[in-house]
Amino acid sequence: MIVSNILGIIIGVVVFIIGLYLLLFQWWSMFVRGLMAVVPLLLILIGVGVLIYFISEMKSKVGIRKEEASASGEKKSE
Repeated sequence: MIVSNILGIIIGVVVFIIGLYLLLFQWWSMFVRGLMAVVPLLLILIGVGVLIYFISEMKSKVGIRKEEASASGEKKSE
């Protein structure tokens, strides 16, 4: 049991080092190009998500105010 855990840790460290080496010394330019392609898309998606969230919050607040106004109007007429 312990040997398999140690072996897993060693394999993980070796794979991490190989991946880091390849990223920094072999594929850095492709990595940067990939980021240049992905970051604008992420910003667009995050912006749309924020807009949807705050528009729905505004709608729910307006709905709550209308319910409170109608509830207070009913109480006054009684």
